[in-house]
Amino acid sequence: MPPDALLSDGRPRTWTARIRCKDGDHTLELTDRELVAERLLRASRKHSFDPDEDVDWDAPQDPDVFYTPPQLVSLYETPLWDGLTHRQRVELSKHEMCSIASFGIWSEMLLMQSLVQHAYRHRYDTGHVGYALTEIADECRHSRMFARMVRTCGLRTHRPRAPEYQIGKLSAVVYDPMPMFAGTLVVEEFTDAFQRLTFPAEDVQPMVRQVTRIHVVEEARHIKYAREELKRLVADAAPVRRRMAARGLAQAARLMAARVIHPSCYAAVGLDPRLARRVAARSPHRRATLAWSFRKCTAFFEEVGFLEGRTRDIWVRAGLLEP
Repeated sequence: MPPDALLSDGRPRTWTARIRCKDGDHTLELTDRELVAERLLRASRKHSFDPDEDVDWDAPQDPDVFYTPPQLVSLYETPLWDGLTHRQRVELSKHEMCSIASFGIWSEMLLMQSLVQHAYRHRYDTGHVGYALTEIADECRHSRMFARMVRTCGLRTHRPRAPEYQIGKLSAVVYDPMPMFAGTLVVEEFTDAFQRLTFPAEDVQPMVRQVTRIHVVEEARHIKYAREELKRLVADAAPVRRRMAARGLAQAARLMAARVIHPSCYAAVGLDPRLARRVAARSPHRRATLAWSFRKCTAFFEEVGFLEGRTRDIWVRAGLLEP
């Protein structure tokens, strides 16, 4: 074994683990927690932002300029979309962008609660805990940034429906790291995909482009942290435990995709919310867009054994994974 394969305390920097899946054994490449944390903390010091200073909140909002690329709007390429005027389409893009931001605030609050519990259970002087606390600080800024963006657009944030809101309270008292880190990836990979199309788009509102750029840069670190921790958890878990977590995650992802656009978005442009939701759910373009947005997430879940058998079917039926 080469000398640089070990850390100063004798632990290996990287190693492999095998997990048993129904399609055969999968090999996972694992990296020492402290090594991952060191890299992420270094990146955080170099590439962090202050939304109060780094976003031009006073930038004019042109009523003819979209708030997200139009192909990301839920009704794009449907008869309802064809019946809207250009300004109605722009207005719908604004409401949907703010709806996703509201969902993002709620999910980030759940993540912050879970990260506090995760840090509480590990040595406080480690880099692993140090990065968890750094990520919490990032998420606090992101939630404030999203809230300010919604207000600047002249709208209000939305809470999830009552059942999801009440269930979310459990994250403050129940600690289960495997679904927590997996759920983090579902939300962050979805928003990351949409935002990577948004911030470079010159035909999108400048304020929104600035907000999404900040989020993409900082969320890349959060995604790395969650992926590495989920791999370690999966490597140590019994197959039945992994499959139970994977099944619950698939149901949560299906629900998230159906709820991320608030019904009021459709009412704001004169559409029947129930009809619009049905049309969006059946739209081939929307289903393809959702599957595309989850492509990195589902590829990773395939690697860690989270897409076996009936669990895969849930993702496919929800339109989040190509058959």
